[in-house]
Amino acid sequence: MPRIRQHVNPLKSDLLEIADVPRLAPGPGRALDVELGAAEAHFLIDLAKTDRETSFVGVEIRRELVTFTNSELARNDVRNVQLVFANMSVDMPRLFGDATVRRFFLNFPDPWFKSRQHKRRVIGPELVDEIARALIPGGDLFVQTDIFDLALEAMSALEPLCPARFVNVRAPWSFFAENPYPGKSRRERQCEGDGSRIWRLLYRRSP
Repeated sequence: MPRIRQHVNPLKSDLLEIADVPRLAPGPGRALDVELGAAEAHFLIDLAKTDRETSFVGVEIRRELVTFTNSELARNDVRNVQLVFANMSVDMPRLFGDATVRRFFLNFPDPWFKSRQHKRRVIGPELVDEIARALIPGGDLFVQTDIFDLALEAMSALEPLCPARFVNVRAPWSFFAENPYPGKSRRERQCEGDGSRIWRLLYRRSP
């Protein structure tokens, strides 16, 4: 793998005006599942191994990583996973039409620990609104992080929208105990290896 930056500021001017953002939609008879911030797509590749009928798309802000990962997917003949270069902070309206996505996954987003960097965090009311718009009725939003403050921020953005737009699958203001999907990101495996606690949220789009 080429050397690729670990963290990218989503508010950089050149990333706020990406020219070639595609419009994504499920193919005939297929569901569309999307990971926001997919990195090397380990999570999606795991899902694709057991589900050949779903289209899995990863949105990733690092162009070099998108190019490399798509090349690896093609080399290994993984046909129902692809990465697209886009900025989830601003490009959601261009990426997805209304009620077109079955599931959104947000695995271990960048924490941006310093106070002056908090504005770079992606989880917030704007992104949650766009996710709600793009999800089909009954569609899922799954979030996991090893940073408790980030988990609380996500929950604080989602709970005020319950039950009108979302339902917390576990219970109001409650975390989900386990990863319910047969996929793991690289970071999730690292956390399991060193015993770090993972905070998980599972919300369902209201009918």
